[in-house]
Amino acid sequence: MLYSPRKTNIHMNNHRLFIYAAIFAAFLFLGPSAVLAAPVVGTVSYPSNIEAGDPATISASVSSGVPIQYCNLYVDNDDKGAMTVSGGMASKAYSFSYSQVYTVFVFCKDTSGGMGKSASAAVWVKVGPTPPSEPFGGAQPDPDPEPEPDPELIDEPASEDVVLEAGNLIKLECSEGAGPNDPCTAVYYYGADEKRHAFPNAKVYFTWYENFDSVVTISIEQMGSVMLGANVTYRPGVRMVKFTTVNRVYALSKGGVLRWVTTEEVATALYGEDWNAKIDDIPDTFYMNYAFGDDIGTAEGYGVTSEMESAPTIDDSLAAAPEACQTCHV
Repeated sequence: MLYSPRKTNIHMNNHRLFIYAAIFAAFLFLGPSAVLAAPVVGTVSYPSNIEAGDPATISASVSSGVPIQYCNLYVDNDDKGAMTVSGGMASKAYSFSYSQVYTVFVFCKDTSGGMGKSASAAVWVKVGPTPPSEPFGGAQPDPDPEPEPDPELIDEPASEDVVLEAGNLIKLECSEGAGPNDPCTAVYYYGADEKRHAFPNAKVYFTWYENFDSVVTISIEQMGSVMLGANVTYRPGVRMVKFTTVNRVYALSKGGVLRWVTTEEVATALYGEDWNAKIDDIPDTFYMNYAFGDDIGTAEGYGVTSEMESAPTIDDSLAAAPEACQTCHV
């Protein structure tokens, strides 16, 4: 059957109008988040018996109202690259280097700018070589190193579980020779909620601590028995931050709440003439670690010292954390 071009165009235009009307109705009655919902990333799946050095397929389901732009695999908060996205699943073959517990999650972004991540999963690689050591970030070389201690003075790994208390900093046992970025060097905060909270990087860590002197080493078995909690966020008042894809600078309040510093004049009044040297970039991956509060339009709207004093410990900040951003768009 043949159709006249005019009639066909009328049908196409009516079809478009129907689609636009449906989208408008969704915005009106369900709200914009229903139309521009962030990707929903499911639970991380992995083989039950992973051996170090052998590729293991890590996967998670992912869905969104618009096409997925990319999904990346993160191991101990380190980006391990793009995953293959097909049929509603993101997957990647990854080889773990050592026998230890790893923190793994999947981060996805869709074509509308929506971002989503899976819950973190603790992946225990039980078979393989023991990792080498020293806290992440690595201590700077001492210009006048002390003599090597006598062998009998070197602490041996504890065979029994350490009694953990809220506020402890913990990491895994490692053998000698590890570089500063080795997975076994990841440091966690042991919170009042009896969970371990990861520091995304050394920049976050050093807003709370000056050194690694109080880090406690525990066994892989004990580390695996401690549940993962929310990531540690920047201590309020110490630094300003921005996201790599968003041209806004934020100051922090207790609970990981970001507050947009609206003008350069306000930033100067709060952090001095060198305010632009006191900004750290946060990867988009950690967008959902934070929530958003009121803008800072005047210097009187934010107190650097009072904000720092509002969170003397990480537990103070964790307890004040509102629900993190779940449907963020950049």
